[in-house]
Amino acid sequence: MNLYYFLFGYVSISVKEEDRASAVTALIRRGLSAKFSKDGEISVPYFKRKRYENALKNIPYEISASGGIPVIFLNNKRRYGIFAGLMFVIVFHIFTSFFVWDIRVSGNEKVSDSVILEELASVGFEVGSSWDLLSLNKVENSLLQSSGNIGWININRRGKVAYVTVKEKTVYEAKTDELAFSNVVASCDSVIEEITVRSGIACVKVGDTVKAGDLLISGVIPGELGGGFVRADGDVFGRVNEEISVEIPRTEQKKSYEKEELCEVKLKIFKFTANIFKKYRKIDIGCAIIEDVKECTVFGKYRIPIRIERIYVAKAEEKPVSYTDSELLRIAAARLADLRLMRLADAELMKIRTNGEFTDAGYKMTSRVTVLRDIGETRYFGEPKR
Repeated sequence: MNLYYFLFGYVSISVKEEDRASAVTALIRRGLSAKFSKDGEISVPYFKRKRYENALKNIPYEISASGGIPVIFLNNKRRYGIFAGLMFVIVFHIFTSFFVWDIRVSGNEKVSDSVILEELASVGFEVGSSWDLLSLNKVENSLLQSSGNIGWININRRGKVAYVTVKEKTVYEAKTDELAFSNVVASCDSVIEEITVRSGIACVKVGDTVKAGDLLISGVIPGELGGGFVRADGDVFGRVNEEISVEIPRTEQKKSYEKEELCEVKLKIFKFTANIFKKYRKIDIGCAIIEDVKECTVFGKYRIPIRIERIYVAKAEEKPVSYTDSELLRIAAARLADLRLMRLADAELMKIRTNGEFTDAGYKMTSRVTVLRDIGETRYFGEPKR
């Protein structure tokens, strides 16, 4: 459990395996998080529980767990033990205020949060770092020198949380002639929803239907407007219909790993690591490494920054795995959700319809989506059509 859930409360909603695909679709349509655990549970903030319950009103579910300070207070407000609990929280809060508890990234569009967090860790800034030993200016300068993705960064501290604002480096395609003239053409079939011209002449208007390769903004200036050539530039947003699908076979080869030998045990408290056990050995071809991390908790629920890491050498083996109908449905829904996130990362979802069908080979699930995206593509004069 993260600190946010601990402070503001949470509930865990459990959905049966056969209903998870319908639950995922219902939550996505409401714009809510839809990532279930292997046990079929999803943890949501306590104050948002009504939105999730309304979204799942036609799907069987149950509240399997709840926790956090608000829930503890409501359940134990008549007991003297709440005073001791609050005192523990206060002391724990004071102690942990000396360390970075969470890092929140904003401003990034193409570079993921995880990549930025890895780059920050490489220059010595991560969850568990001591505020007293950090120079934020030094961290910012070190990241700018080492990162190939970030062109500007600002780190602010608010309590125990670090708020990182970034601007990504703009990558321009190298051209042999920097003064080359160009048009803007459609990258795909769509209906024009919005057009802004910064340079050149607009060749379409809102509501027009265009096909891939059609001219949107011309770099040729007509004689009545002065004549000549320019590098056409502007933003053209279109309504695009797309189809995203996955097909899961009933039987597929799946790689599995089995722990063969324990080779290392480490104790980590915040950022400090102590090696308890380590065995050196030659790693054979075909072996893999499995990291087994056990988080320490209070009352079995509230995570504290102490963990034990066990590292095993494992053998990899591919075995045929057969799926039942319900497993096919669950796997297809999860893979399709991941595929949608990747495909729609640079677009605004307007409409979605998802269908699935069982086949002799397995199960096929398809989402037909309508999105709003930038369809403009620069094409230089003399450049062949693609």
